[in-house]
Amino acid sequence: MADYLQVGGLQVAVEYKRIKHLRLTVYPPEGKIKISAPVYCTTRDIEQFITSKRDWIEKHRQKYQRHANIKNLSLESGEHHYVWGIPCVLEVIEKKGNPRIEKEGQSIKLFVRPNTEKKKKAEIMDTWYRSLIQEAAPQFVAKWEPCIGVKVKGIYYRKMKSHWGSCNYSSQTIRLNTELAKKSPECLEYVIIHEMVHILEPSHNRHFYEIMNKWYPSWKDIRKKMNSGEL
Repeated sequence: MADYLQVGGLQVAVEYKRIKHLRLTVYPPEGKIKISAPVYCTTRDIEQFITSKRDWIEKHRQKYQRHANIKNLSLESGEHHYVWGIPCVLEVIEKKGNPRIEKEGQSIKLFVRPNTEKKKKAEIMDTWYRSLIQEAAPQFVAKWEPCIGVKVKGIYYRKMKSHWGSCNYSSQTIRLNTELAKKSPECLEYVIIHEMVHILEPSHNRHFYEIMNKWYPSWKDIRKKMNSGEL
């Protein structure tokens, strides 16, 4: 059960653990702040630590806010939408014919029929992002199958709210969140490797992390940046 402190207008959840050093985490999307503190740590120690990290906290909270605003876009010309980690300017072009999307450099041209509603535009965009993942994912799977020593028998794609991927180790299939097309390619690669390793080891135990560290030693850094919105 966490305690709560008010430090300079910030609400901080504090959880005491048998650890040696203070640990600070800022969670998306709201920017909630959590401190894991040694059991012997005083309230004053925690307050001073939070104060010393104030700039870092604000930087990450602002970043989460920017990404939260992206989720509430109205799908009109001039907005920025991410493609493989790069912000691209959306241009909505109304004309007769089948809807489609063309990407030119850092510009996304969304062709729709006149008076197309936001919901339909979102469906077109989601389908396009799905096609990007469907094109990129098999290449990463093929790259890592001989290294990890597994055979992926099926890749499924779905827009998910709370997971970047999942694995059915018994059927040797993986499922990928189509929203990964908005992240950098290394995020997609990390998630694919993560789920492929689960075919060998279903649990997040020592064996699982040993395999991850062996084949993709930078995974922790990528996961951290990915969940913080940096990638």
